[in-house]
Amino acid sequence: MKTKKSNKTLASKIFKITIKSWWVILFMLICTIGYDMGIKKRKAAIIEMKTKYNNLLVQKNQAISKKEDLTLKLSSQSDPSWIEQVLMKELGVVPENKIKVHFKN
Repeated sequence: MKTKKSNKTLASKIFKITIKSWWVILFMLICTIGYDMGIKKRKAAIIEMKTKYNNLLVQKNQAISKKEDLTLKLSSQSDPSWIEQVLMKELGVVPENKIKVHFKN
C-alpha cells in the first residue's frame, strides 16, 4: 500500500514541478527545434559547397588540359610539318604534289 501511495505522491510532485517549470520545458523545446533547423541548413550548405567544389575541379581539369594543348601547339610552331598541317587545315592550302578534292553537299 505504501508503494502505491508513495508512487502517487511522487507522480503528483513531478506533475507539480512540471507545471511550475513550464517555461523550462518550452525553452528546451524551442532550443531543440532551433538546433534541428540549424543542422538542416548546415547539411544543405555542405552539399552546396561540395557541388561547387566538384564543379571547380572539373573546370580546373579542363583548364589544365587546354593549357597542355596550347603548350604543345606553341612548342611545335617551329616544326615545318606542323606549319604545313595548319596551312592545309586552316587556309586550305595544298602541297604542290597533292590534288585537292572538293565535295558538294
